[in-house]
Amino acid sequence: MSGVDVVAIVEQVERLLAEAGSLPEAARVAVEKLLNVVEALSSDKKELAEEVDRLRKRLEQKKNNNKTTGNQDESQGGSQDSQDDKRENDHSSQKRRRQREKKRRRTRDRRSFKDLTIHETKECPVDPAILPPDAVRLDDEIVIVQDIEIKPKNTKFQRQVFYSASQQHTYRGPLPPGCDQGDFSANLRALIIALKYCGNMSEPKIGELLENFDVQVSSGSLSNILTNSAAAFEQEYDDILQAGLASTTYQQTDDTSARVAGQFWHTHILCNPFYTFYSTRPRKDRLSVLGVLQNTDDLQFRFGDETLDLLHREFLTVPAKWQSRLADLGDRVYGEADLKSRLDEWFGEKNQQLRTAIEQAAAIVFYRHQSRVPVVRTLVCDDAGQFKLLTDDLALCWIHEGRHYEKLSPVVKRHASALESFRESYWDLYQSLQEYRAGPSAELASRLRVEFDKLFSTRTGYEALDARIAKTLSKREELLTVLAHPEVPLHNNASELGARVSARRRDVSLHSRSERGVRAMDIFTTLVQTSKKLGVSAYTYLCDRLQGTSALPTLSQTITLAAASG
Repeated sequence: MSGVDVVAIVEQVERLLAEAGSLPEAARVAVEKLLNVVEALSSDKKELAEEVDRLRKRLEQKKNNNKTTGNQDESQGGSQDSQDDKRENDHSSQKRRRQREKKRRRTRDRRSFKDLTIHETKECPVDPAILPPDAVRLDDEIVIVQDIEIKPKNTKFQRQVFYSASQQHTYRGPLPPGCDQGDFSANLRALIIALKYCGNMSEPKIGELLENFDVQVSSGSLSNILTNSAAAFEQEYDDILQAGLASTTYQQTDDTSARVAGQFWHTHILCNPFYTFYSTRPRKDRLSVLGVLQNTDDLQFRFGDETLDLLHREFLTVPAKWQSRLADLGDRVYGEADLKSRLDEWFGEKNQQLRTAIEQAAAIVFYRHQSRVPVVRTLVCDDAGQFKLLTDDLALCWIHEGRHYEKLSPVVKRHASALESFRESYWDLYQSLQEYRAGPSAELASRLRVEFDKLFSTRTGYEALDARIAKTLSKREELLTVLAHPEVPLHNNASELGARVSARRRDVSLHSRSERGVRAMDIFTTLVQTSKKLGVSAYTYLCDRLQGTSALPTLSQTITLAAASG
């Protein structure tokens, strides 16, 4: 098909068909099939051309990297290439949805001075010499100018020292709170953490900024502050998840790639309107997601009739031999090490599929019955397999589903018209569901189910579109979860925005050098992003905790209060 203008030829064919009028049924079906073959071949050609172009750009990038530096990391070289690919293959429906908004938001100045603290008031008098005799003073005009003062403040503490020969003990005068953790005050350590996790600055740039203000801090000290300070927030990190899970009936989740000591890991995001929780793990399978939901690296596995039933119903048919062995285990809970030992004894290196199914089913049953953390009843996510079966209800993202329709690019005019018409109907239904969330009723829910069934039973003759519609119809219950639970959002933007935070940090700092470092990253990203949602100054909060004053309520307490009042 090289050199052939497929679009022009198809347009000619459609004109000829229009001139010919109605065709016999057999001829109409034959033409429809041929047009769909053209669509399929054009789509394949486009995908191949995009892949060739992507590989060509990557090769050029590697050549340029080799010319500029001999030791640049390959993954860094591919970073810009990956961003270019993402821009070229952007199938977001955001522009379309914005165009459909009935009311456009008025642009306005987002600044609000009503809550601004005034630190100093200065009068600006008028020189009496320039005033005419009849000048009368009116009300003063108020002008507020914001400023910030950054300057070094080094304090020399003269600690009294006494030595007792009888007790062989030295007594020293205590340092003030916040100044007893090395050479840097709590305020400076909080600023360093805020620059990293609020400002997304790299460690070298943080050092460069502080150097401009005569702060003498080595790269090693910076790294230690960013890593070691996290230990003081371990309990707060755990409490945020507990409070967050209890604050709404649903949770949203997503994941994004991460690099730890050069290895590919995955950062899991769990959130709702009151918090965002980050947990980076080696894998993103169902067991890893269960570990995130329970905030543990030591999963528990429960066996019994419920586990056997779940295996049969959702996983696979278990041979009689293994059914008997599983039944013999009775109703009991295994730890991870004990279960591994038992399964090694049973299977060795064989039957990996059955072994994985047993582990996952037993882990799910344990999670549903444990009481250490609140059990999630509804999970809002994409259609990835690892999120299924964990909760009573699954709510799929309408925007994720809509992207599949944005990817279609028909060359046949009638197919393009059918696609555009379907897209309009798709987002009309989405808008109707959003309106339902604002004012739910049984009558409206029933009508929306009928509209859904009618829309996704459409047959257009454009095979790629019809196949996509059929796939969406198969997800009916997950896409209509909102009708039973109006509080559940229709999209998963919140967790995607949380994942974007990690992605942007990955652009600045390619990877974490150690597991201890990635743990600190999870803790501080959770604290900062949760503070942002709660309207709390992350820097002020970090100062309060590092100084040991604890004058501010914990973030978990703030989550609970916000959920109760919201």
